[in-house]
Amino acid sequence: MIGEGAVRVAFTVPREDGASAFVRLVRPELPGAYRLAGFLLRDAVDAEDATQDALEKAWQAWPKLRETDRFGAWFDRIVVNVCRDRLRHGRGVRVLELDDEMAIPPHARDPFRDALARDEVGRLVGTLPPDQQMVVALRFWRDLPLEEIAQRLDLPLGTVKSRLHYAMRALRKELDRQGKVSR
Repeated sequence: MIGEGAVRVAFTVPREDGASAFVRLVRPELPGAYRLAGFLLRDAVDAEDATQDALEKAWQAWPKLRETDRFGAWFDRIVVNVCRDRLRHGRGVRVLELDDEMAIPPHARDPFRDALARDEVGRLVGTLPPDQQMVVALRFWRDLPLEEIAQRLDLPLGTVKSRLHYAMRALRKELDRQGKVSR
């Protein structure tokens, strides 16, 4: 109990500097960002580059972020936008497949490419327009509700619903065409 004449000592907890706060918030987001980029771009090297680009863009925009409790959604939006730009504008580098003698050993192969090559729907998602790919990835890969996707992509909810509808219709049509959907 503080009696009269007692001295109150006030102290402040040192405030986290900007760089420390950024690192603390971004560190848990990086694995998911890399996997999201890998799903969208279908290549581990491209996913690494896109994640790095997103990290750089996030760092540059970090001082403007007002709601740090929404950091994950904000960073996802940056990753999606970087991937969208890469899908729209191409990657600039053309990769040629090597023949069997020069092939990369199985343990060094690209995990995204191998997994998506085995997944028929994953391959078909890659044929969709980039804007539809983003919505499908966030809905079914990140398991986000449509409202959250709209927030992360900064789109009206109706646009997200429409893109998802047209994407699912195109996927079903192609699977029907290939005779891979049973009714």
